[in-house]
Amino acid sequence: MESEVWRKCLDQLEEETSTRDFNQWIRPLQAFNDGSDLTLVAHNQYVCRTVTKKYLERIRELCNQFGDPGYPIRDVRLRVGDVDQRAAIPARAPSARNGSTLKVDFTFDRFVEGGSNSWVRNVALEVAASPATKFNPFFIYGGVGLGKTHLMQAVGNYIKSHTPQNEVTYMHAQTFVSEMVKALTKPNSSEQVRRFTEPFHAADVLLVDDIQFFAAKDKCQEEFFHVFNALIAMERTQIVLSSDQYPSEINGLDARLRSRFVMGITAEVKPPDLETRAAILVQKAAEQGVSLDLDVALHIAQRVKSNVRELEGALRQVLLAAQFGGVRISIEMVKETLRDLFAIHRRAVSIDKIQKEVADYYHIRLADLHIPTRVHKIVRPRQMAMALAHELTDMPLQSIGQHFGKDHTTVLNAIRRIKELRDTDTQIEEDYTRLARALTS
Repeated sequence: MESEVWRKCLDQLEEETSTRDFNQWIRPLQAFNDGSDLTLVAHNQYVCRTVTKKYLERIRELCNQFGDPGYPIRDVRLRVGDVDQRAAIPARAPSARNGSTLKVDFTFDRFVEGGSNSWVRNVALEVAASPATKFNPFFIYGGVGLGKTHLMQAVGNYIKSHTPQNEVTYMHAQTFVSEMVKALTKPNSSEQVRRFTEPFHAADVLLVDDIQFFAAKDKCQEEFFHVFNALIAMERTQIVLSSDQYPSEINGLDARLRSRFVMGITAEVKPPDLETRAAILVQKAAEQGVSLDLDVALHIAQRVKSNVRELEGALRQVLLAAQFGGVRISIEMVKETLRDLFAIHRRAVSIDKIQKEVADYYHIRLADLHIPTRVHKIVRPRQMAMALAHELTDMPLQSIGQHFGKDHTTVLNAIRRIKELRDTDTQIEEDYTRLARALTS
């Protein structure tokens, strides 16, 4: 059989079936000649059964319709297994209509690596290189705009580029919830729910973003629990999940899901440090064809500390102002362009807010941060608050010290001490990261 016949079958089946069904069941099939028979190979038993039940007879009809009358197709058969690549009839590339929902620019190369996120990036790259092996599921968590979605989709894009035959399914949890609600409100809801969740079972890689949206939605959690268990049991599907919180911190999340989400590996995307924020700005500007001076990048990075998304927004403002105004990008130009944004950031994280957050976190009185004492229970939170104030505000050391009844040398010592402890004490590092995330989210 000529490969052109199978391509014609694909074209016709694409017209007759929904986009999702075509991508899930038909396009991944690989075809090769077996004498006068055509053999279609599915990558798992579930796909094989579904195609046999729903599409096999139609495929036989189309093969006879498009085949050479002098060399009729005797039969079309399905089996599970690997295709002999030398005999395989190459599948066509997906059309634009069937394109992936993954963003093509969300790759590992375009993820700016720094001290705060190098570990989670390395884990993500390991998952992408060896899916469904030792890190399954892979659970990414962290604050808003820090790069969780970028890393998740980088995993999917890496796998698609290295093993195009693998089916990568990406969905935002909010979309899952919305589609589930639609299914539940239709007649014969149980069948509708089954039809909605069925394609997930065929995925080689399942990416679900922002799973905190499952919280308190019992039916959605139940159905996702069944999907999750089925995929893990098959031991061939890589699952990647993201959330703005660690699983145990998500209120309203079923205990069974919490336990399963941490059965593989969890990794936190932490707020980028100053150097990483500056590097992000320089790279993003370069992608727009602009060479951004490092001192300008540092000036912006020192004042926009919340997340990568806001950094990129600030950069866009600067680039547009330079383009439309026909001016060179300088520190003075940035000060003028981002004057309102910088003012908002100065007001957003105040010393008072930092002190209250730290006192609540360590279960001490707010007044304890101001009393002269060397008691460890008070000294460490005070040092933490001073270090956070230095990181999250533009206030000079002397002004920070005045809020604690201390001089600037005490503040400087606190900053150095917390930095040392963050490098050696995992609990201090976790405390600092959680507090910084709470204050900037």
